[in-house]
Amino acid sequence: MDMEAGKTLTNEEVIRELLDLLKKNAMKEQANDVFEICSYVDGLEKKIDSMTEELTNMQNQIKEMHEDTLVNNAKKALSEAQERLNARCEQIKSQVLEVKAQVKSTAKSIVDEAKAKGRAALYRVSEFLEIKKKFLDIRENVRGAIKTTDKDIAKTALLAKGFREAGQTAVNAFRTFADKPEVDYSQKEQKHPITKAVLAPMKAVKKMLVTMELHLDASIDKLDNLAMNVQIDKEKHMENAKVQEQTEPERAEAERVEAEIVYSPMVAEPQEYQYNADAFENYLRDNAANDNKNKEIIMQKDKNVR
Repeated sequence: MDMEAGKTLTNEEVIRELLDLLKKNAMKEQANDVFEICSYVDGLEKKIDSMTEELTNMQNQIKEMHEDTLVNNAKKALSEAQERLNARCEQIKSQVLEVKAQVKSTAKSIVDEAKAKGRAALYRVSEFLEIKKKFLDIRENVRGAIKTTDKDIAKTALLAKGFREAGQTAVNAFRTFADKPEVDYSQKEQKHPITKAVLAPMKAVKKMLVTMELHLDASIDKLDNLAMNVQIDKEKHMENAKVQEQTEPERAEAERVEAEIVYSPMVAEPQEYQYNADAFENYLRDNAANDNKNKEIIMQKDKNVR
């Protein structure tokens, strides 16, 4: 596995360098879009890690179930459900790692060209739109996992109910044989071990999958937004070029200044590079109202899911 797999995109040096160049060249909206896209990818990876943890825990608890004929038959079915979900999870993780690798390589290519050729190379951030197909594929996979998990949750709930009721019937049969009154289980909340061992982790994984789908929706929207912002900036600069017909000395001076901006070394300002959850929230608040509104909607959906 890639040694860098555990490192978040927003902490990658090449991503920070790209964001720095965008901001220094008055492309703050594009910098915000790139930052958010990277944050969404990091969020997807974090969810996958949590899902893997839940599934590993589920697998261990299934193994520890009492060995009797009834449970042995059930263990096979439950293990198969766990393995299905785990295989899907591994597939999604592989797809997310592919996206990370592509984002990093695209960012490096843009940074290198911007340093060599100037501001116009930064318009290439619209190339991040090429990962949209991968995001759509991941979303399809996540939706498939949600459907499968829903079915397995329903089956597992029925299995737990059957075991619980069978146990209650057996207890009352023995009590009747011993001339003791039957236990009224209708007033008692009885849970079979399967509920805790399998049903609870499955439901937790389902919630994570739903949240991942929301993050993917937001990521896809943000990619479209980035491409649009790049086009607007490009058109604005073309218009300015037509209006301000510069003399050769003025143009040379402008090009020199632009080169200085692009080549400007990264200043070690800790507050600039605190790319964590808090910095992300602060960063968003400083941007356009529409971006804030969209982010709040996504966060509200995420909160509702949890």
